Amino acid sequence: MADPAARKLSTLFEGELARPLSPAARRAVQKDLHALLVWQTDLSVWRKPRDVVDALPYVAIYARGKLFGCFGAEGGASGERLARAFLNALQDKRFGGLPDALRRELSAEVSFVRRVTEVDPSRIEASFEPGTHGLGVVRPRGAVVLLPSVARDNGYKARGMLEAIVRKASLTTPLSERFFSFEVDRVVARLRAPRRRAETARDAAARWLARLVEPDGAMVFAVDARTGRAMPHGEMHHARVAAALQALDAHGGHGAKVTLARERLGRDAREALAGVPVTAWPDHPAKVAGTLAHLVRAGVDVKAELLAMASLEEVAHVPWHAAQVATALGRDAPGRLVAACERDLVERPWAPWTVLAAVRRRMSGESLSRAVAALVDSIRMDAPHRGGVSRTEVPEVALTALTVEALRGVRQTAKVRAAVARGEEFIRAWQVGHEDAPAAFDVDSAAGAFLGSPISSGLRADVTGHALLALS
Repeated sequence: MADPAARKLSTLFEGELARPLSPAARRAVQKDLHALLVWQTDLSVWRKPRDVVDALPYVAIYARGKLFGCFGAEGGASGERLARAFLNALQDKRFGGLPDALRRELSAEVSFVRRVTEVDPSRIEASFEPGTHGLGVVRPRGAVVLLPSVARDNGYKARGMLEAIVRKASLTTPLSERFFSFEVDRVVARLRAPRRRAETARDAAARWLARLVEPDGAMVFAVDARTGRAMPHGEMHHARVAAALQALDAHGGHGAKVTLARERLGRDAREALAGVPVTAWPDHPAKVAGTLAHLVRAGVDVKAELLAMASLEEVAHVPWHAAQVATALGRDAPGRLVAACERDLVERPWAPWTVLAAVRRRMSGESLSRAVAALVDSIRMDAPHRGGVSRTEVPEVALTALTVEALRGVRQTAKVRAAVARGEEFIRAWQVGHEDAPAAFDVDSAAGAFLGSPISSGLRADVTGHALLALS
């Protein structure tokens, strides 16, 4: 690989944004991008974009959550570059071509590259942050890049992004090339502007959860952020929607929806335990007990049924679910169950549910101290993905939120407080907003929810529920 000191960093990418976009520049670019979207519907009124941002623009065009074109443009004044990038993206045939029927449903996103940093491809996992960073490679005729949205659109981790750009640039000896990561300032425009709401981030999350409650009390498991399509059921369905319901109840303001969903969850649980087939109800005793534990935490009246299962050997043998049961039952949890959770800490000290159970039972001791230390250490202090929990290569929002919730109940040392603050920062970064939602997303269906991870576009009910609890 070439010596990083052989060339200046600025030679990696021509057209980098010198400083973050000002609010005025952002508004101007959005207005010009919207005018281009309007123009392409009937070609009646053309307005040349203004010379506002002196950087190379990449324009991506979406309809119904699907990418139909993406192009950058060099040369000329900045307004000309924006117009040329938009027109090239509009005619991009690599993604199947844009049907005329979708021209009035388009959204567009312009990205300006900034914070370019050289990357060692052999150690890409150590520095590259999928979902935040784009990836580029220096070529004789100019850089080839993948924007940060590519990771989310395809679920790519760091290595997946590297493999994708190797294919795109047709590289034969990747380790000899100069790669760089970058961030972007992006501006989004939509032909159909989303409704603006004056609400806090937490209120937006609660409102999104309340929308998941159907008229019959069933709660939707997840929503596709791209299309707005609801996924009615999923794995551990009742446990996960109960976590969402718990957060909605704790937030307040949606009492009727909470009551309706509680009644439905209680009815489903009683029917399933009586042998009546219930869609998506688990069959393993530990999963059933864990589900009932979530229902109890959500205020559903199934504590007697949970107590009846809490002493089963099959439950104690699965510490994750056993600790959920102990958390829900508190001082009523069987000692044998609690002891099984504590023994598991010797080999697996990262156990947020066990810490939650210990807090509920007002326990202390060396094993709990180790568990707390494991939780603190799991919240990343540095990039990539600072503040996310390092149980997976790309941190998950729900696991991070659960860890933050557990740490809130323990003795608040400086280390604990710092870890909680880092975790909160990571969680907040992945909430879908009204104004800055990606162009690929259906804003009316997604705004307020939290992504499952930086490389996910699925919006599961429990992810937003855990995030709301952690931020409360």
